[in-house]
Amino acid sequence: MKTILIVDGYNVIHGSDELKRLSEIQLEEARVKLINDLNGYSGFKGWETILVFDAYQQQSLEKREELVGRIKVVFTEKNKTADTYIEKLVYSLPNSYTVRVVTSDFTLQQMVLANGAERVPVRELILDMETTLKNFRDNKKKSVQKQGVKLSDFLDADTLDQFNKMRIKE
Repeated sequence: MKTILIVDGYNVIHGSDELKRLSEIQLEEARVKLINDLNGYSGFKGWETILVFDAYQQQSLEKREELVGRIKVVFTEKNKTADTYIEKLVYSLPNSYTVRVVTSDFTLQQMVLANGAERVPVRELILDMETTLKNFRDNKKKSVQKQGVKLSDFLDADTLDQFNKMRIKE
């Protein structure tokens, strides 16, 4: 079954110590970091991800959607909240999908549950992203260590045989 992860972007930024500190300096940098982190996470999980930001501090009055890596990033139109966008999206998705919604808004969480989707607390997503990244790095490190380079990888059979004979004599 296909899983769709829908994320209220500013809820995650304000729920993460690192992203919150970054947003206080440069909001755009915090958004970019979240997009990059979610791209890796979504790729590892194999999930389709939709990241929604309110039109907060945006100059444009129109809704903007763009594909960034593996995820769809949505900026709602002016005066339309991410919660409203997410609610309509969840309601429109087929029941054959597993829908997971990341939000800290209680009312939206209740609506999500009422529509058969799963609510994911912001803190849970942040911890799972950190754990997933750590596991990925650990697995990558182990696979690199197991790969070891052997002389036989670079020599033809005759030359390797001659080296083995020399080694045995000593």
